[in-house]
Amino acid sequence: MNVPGFVVAQPLVFGLANGAAFGLVAIGLVLIYKSSRVFNFAAGEFVTLGAFGTYVGSSVVKLPYPLAMVVGVLFGTAAGLATERLVVRPLNDRPKVTVLVATAAVAIVLIPFELMIGKVKPFPARPAIHGVGVKILGVYVSPQQMLIMLALALSAIGLAWFFGRTDLGLATLATSQEPTASRLVGIRLNRISLLTWGTAGFLGGLAGVLLPPVTSNFTAGFGTTSVLISAFTAAVLGGMTSIPGAFVGGIVVGIVQAMAQFNVNKLPGLHDLPGPNSVAILVVLVGVLLVRPTGILGKEA
Repeated sequence: MNVPGFVVAQPLVFGLANGAAFGLVAIGLVLIYKSSRVFNFAAGEFVTLGAFGTYVGSSVVKLPYPLAMVVGVLFGTAAGLATERLVVRPLNDRPKVTVLVATAAVAIVLIPFELMIGKVKPFPARPAIHGVGVKILGVYVSPQQMLIMLALALSAIGLAWFFGRTDLGLATLATSQEPTASRLVGIRLNRISLLTWGTAGFLGGLAGVLLPPVTSNFTAGFGTTSVLISAFTAAVLGGMTSIPGAFVGGIVVGIVQAMAQFNVNKLPGLHDLPGPNSVAILVVLVGVLLVRPTGILGKEA
C-alpha cells in the first residue's frame, strides 16, 4: 500500500520537535561530562522539575503563562545548582563512580517526592504559543514544535560561541582537559563546576517547559523514564564531548523514535504494541557503541 508523502512527513516533524528537546538535555549531559567526566543521572529530573515548575506557576500560583515558563526554567536551573553544591562538590575527592551513583540517588529521591505531591495522575500542559501553525510542503508544524526547534538551535549556537569565544568558556574547556594545570594558573574549578551544572539544569528545565505541551500532559518522573535514555543516546551519538554532536544526535534520536512508532503502527496486529520507539533507541545506542564508540562527531582519544 502506498503511503502519501505528507503522512510519512508528519511523524517526521513530530520527531524533529521531540528530538530538539532531547538535544537540549543531551547538551547538558555533554557539558557535565566534558568538565568532570561524570554522567549525570539526575538530568531527567531537571526536565521533570522544569515541567512541574511551569505547572505550579500557571495552575497553582496563577501567573501569566510566560512567567510560569520562567519559573519552570528556574526550577531546573536551581536543581542543577543544588545538585552541584550539595551532592557533587562534597564528593570532589571521591572516585568518579561515587559521584555517578550520587546523581542517580538524586533522581531516586526526587521521583517519590514528585509522586507524593502529584500522585500518579498526569499533569496538564498547554502550549506556550497558541495558533493554528503553518504548513510547510504540505506538512503541519505547530507553533510549539517550531518553538522547541528554535530553542535547540539558539542554545547550541550560544553554547558553541560561549565555549569557543569567551574567556570563561575557554576556562571551562581547559578544566575538562587539564584540571591540575588549570588550578595552577588560577582557574577556580568550583566556580566552573557550578556554572556547568547550572547550565545543564537550565537546559533541562527549558526542555521540561517545552516538551510536555507536545503531548498535552506529563507525569512525575517522566524526565527519567521518557527523556533520559533518549538524551543519553543523543549524547553518545555526539561522542559525549561534542555540543554540535549532541545537537545532531538529538534530532536523529527523535526522528528514529517517531518513524519506528509510525511504521510499527502500520503493521497488522501490531498497531497497539507499546514501546517500539524505545526499542529502536536501544538498538541505535548499542549499534553506535559497537561500530563507532566515539560517536558521529566525537574524536579518537
